[in-house]
Amino acid sequence: ATTDKDTQIFDEFKKRVHEYVVVHQKVESSIGKLPAKATPQQIDTFQRELGKGVVAARANAKQGDIFGPDAAAWIHRLFNSVFSGPSRARLRKEIMDEPHPAVPAVNARYPDDVPLSTMPPDVLKVLPKLEEEIEYRFIGRHLILLDPHAHVVVDLVPNAMPA
Repeated sequence: ATTDKDTQIFDEFKKRVHEYVVVHQKVESSIGKLPAKATPQQIDTFQRELGKGVVAARANAKQGDIFGPDAAAWIHRLFNSVFSGPSRARLRKEIMDEPHPAVPAVNARYPDDVPLSTMPPDVLKVLPKLEEEIEYRFIGRHLILLDPHAHVVVDLVPNAMPA
């Protein structure tokens, strides 16, 4: 059941996500646009420029800045229900399909050699919807907020997926 406290956590999270999106858009508008038929090299260069700009604009970013102080406990509660029961093994397999030793860090580039995890619909439907500049992903059991355009980890909840 959703409590008033949950609603407040959710609303504050959405506000902080939007504040990040504003920073992202400001940085993106300062580096210009990709050509319509951009080459993989142009896309990579653009992504890295955007990443550098976002990281610089959030130089003091730290874990919990976007998720917020209460979000970790809230996400653990949500995930405890999602990852229980008969779908638990299937969901874990979908997400952990490509095990990798990477440890995420706020404001770090998403590792180039780590494939993006699949986000099962059952998991996404319990999480707040996000704006297009940001998405949920897992690195191991850690839930991250990823800026897919800049390839930067925006925030994370360590060990969000139950063991």
